[in-house]
Amino acid sequence: MLRLDFNLVWNIVNVIVLYLLLKHFLIKPVMDIMNKRQTMVDQSITNARASEAQASELKSQYEEKLAASAEEGKKLVEEAKTEAKTVQERMIKEAGEQADRIIENAHKTANADQEKAMREAEAQIAGLVLAAAAKVVQGEMDDRKNQALYDQYIAEAGDSHDAGSK
Repeated sequence: MLRLDFNLVWNIVNVIVLYLLLKHFLIKPVMDIMNKRQTMVDQSITNARASEAQASELKSQYEEKLAASAEEGKKLVEEAKTEAKTVQERMIKEAGEQADRIIENAHKTANADQEKAMREAEAQIAGLVLAAAAKVVQGEMDDRKNQALYDQYIAEAGDSHDAGSK
């Protein structure tokens, strides 16, 4: 049978004591360090995932703001085009109205000048007729004087008519 020897018991006690000492002084500190490192790695991974999520959120916010800015820019450009077109149409309308007023004033001025020239011509013709009648009444005229007077009258009437038509 199996005999228990004192050496065997002593060896078992030594192994148990060695195991307890190693467990207390070596395995426990090493396990603590490994647990701390595992905690640090887990924390770093968690922080990295949080940073990645935050970066993703910031990126999406940036893209939304960029899209909104682009849309707002398009709206501003469209509004500016519309306003410019309105201003252009208003300016063209005002220029047309001003041109119409200028033309109307020019017609009025031309008509007034024509009427004035006609009145002046009529006054000159009346003066010439009166002068001719006075000359006829004043004295006797021979045919040569009559012809000269007639030629003078026609020349002066022609000059008056030419001045009025210009």
